[in-house]
Amino acid sequence: MQFILITLRLIHIAAGAFWVGNALMIALVLLPGVRKAGPGGERALPMAQISQAMSLASLLTTVSGLLLYWLVSRFAWGWIASPFGIGFTIGSLAGLAAFLLGLFSTGPTAKKLAALGGQIQAAGAPPLPAQMAELSRLQAKLTTSSTWGTILATAALALMAVARYA
Repeated sequence: MQFILITLRLIHIAAGAFWVGNALMIALVLLPGVRKAGPGGERALPMAQISQAMSLASLLTTVSGLLLYWLVSRFAWGWIASPFGIGFTIGSLAGLAAFLLGLFSTGPTAKKLAALGGQIQAAGAPPLPAQMAELSRLQAKLTTSSTWGTILATAALALMAVARYA
């Protein structure tokens, strides 16, 4: 049992650090740079690879975290209501919300943005007005989604990091 807990914790922490670190890098550095670059700036980013890496990291973090939560808490009210349990429960809920936001909004929006960028590039001409409008809409949605995902994932990380000391 100890080996399983250690393995799950290692997966959870390593994948979570990758996920949150990359989410912060994307939200605070890459996306503002893409916006400053103007139309077509998203073509410089390997969106498919970024999306795959973030999806895998978030999946590993979430699955290992849910298993850890179940193995450690056994959903016992005494554990959940303790200061330690409250920190982990709220952190788990924030992490789960970040995962679901990425699964249903951030990831699909990034894929649509990459596909549209590919269409614009393949046309070999400046984007059409309809493409520009869609590009702006997708960029705004990606910014909002990734910002909230980053806030939630960072909150999850912070809550779980300090829960032991509550």
